[in-house]
Amino acid sequence: MMVKTNLGLVEWAKAWLGQAYWFGTCCYACTQSLLTRKAKQYPKSYAENRMSRYRADIAADKKCADCIGLVKGYYWAREDGTQVYGLDGRPDQGANGAYNSAKMKGTIATLPELPGLILWKSGHVGVYIGNGEAIEAKGFSYGIVKTKVIGRGWTHWFRSPYIDYLTEGSAGDAQTGVEETNENANQPVEGGAEEPALDLGTRLLCVTPGQPLMRGSDVLAVQTRLLAKGFAPGKLDGVYGNITKAAVVALQTACGIKADGVVGPDTRVFLR
Repeated sequence: MMVKTNLGLVEWAKAWLGQAYWFGTCCYACTQSLLTRKAKQYPKSYAENRMSRYRADIAADKKCADCIGLVKGYYWAREDGTQVYGLDGRPDQGANGAYNSAKMKGTIATLPELPGLILWKSGHVGVYIGNGEAIEAKGFSYGIVKTKVIGRGWTHWFRSPYIDYLTEGSAGDAQTGVEETNENANQPVEGGAEEPALDLGTRLLCVTPGQPLMRGSDVLAVQTRLLAKGFAPGKLDGVYGNITKAAVVALQTACGIKADGVVGPDTRVFLR
């Protein structure tokens, strides 16, 4: 099976900047035969008043994709760039189907700084490339463009179950997708290094209005595991504040357990 990674998805999306948006396509060359086929399949998206633009794309030797097609094109691309429908069992899903099938997801307010996550709002997706930016097949009038995350109406992010999430410059942990950090040296642990044992403790961790914030090594352990699983807890400071709580809620939501922001036995199972 060909390994597909989040960093590979980012590079793929960048390579498609400036190409055309054709509804129902998955990273194809713009050709007359494709246009004829898609016009029969999706007549509303290929109305006569759009045909001159489509023909201009063909004349300019452009390539095309729609929003989820940009992602599926990466799923289905072999090393030589040829497309194989459903390569290695990666399914043909729409934007909403891809979101619904993802096990790790969260609200856009909890977006981790992890390039290659997929941004979602109902009926549309984009590829997060880091630093508050995304690449998306935005629509007929725009094509495939780079946009700011803020202001685009994204409601959620998710990890594709068909992608291994790694950190840039590291073979890292393909399961967690985020480098562990060495707090003392403030440097990333080398990829492949054994993860240190963390004591998650047993007390209930929560934010109680009007009460001092909870602190301790167990909080730090929880924050470290949240970060490792792609949920940004804020500073790794051992203080259970609202940002850490929001990350816990995102984890709980992704894992299908009660999303109350309280770290108890059920939540600790998913942090180990």
